[in-house]
Amino acid sequence: MWRSLVVAALCVVGLTACGGSTGADVDLGSQEQGLACEAGSGACPGTTNTCAWLPNSPGEGLCRPACINGTCSNGQTCCTQPNGAPYCNSFCY
Repeated sequence: MWRSLVVAALCVVGLTACGGSTGADVDLGSQEQGLACEAGSGACPGTTNTCAWLPNSPGEGLCRPACINGTCSNGQTCCTQPNGAPYCNSFCY
């Protein structure tokens, strides 16, 4: 009985330690979340996505909604980049 209780408690603590998040964790995690652009071409699925190239990782990027006519339909910021189309995100890389 005690053994099962200890195992269950350790599992709960382990899941809580990995799954819990603070506001800072969410911000940091959201920076790197998203579908990666196709290596080399920077292609993204769909016609309304563009590759947001990561400045600290040459040749790598994340697919983000395209910024059309300087605006984002989802209330996010329109970000420009030197080697790609403008994209929408909550912050600019």
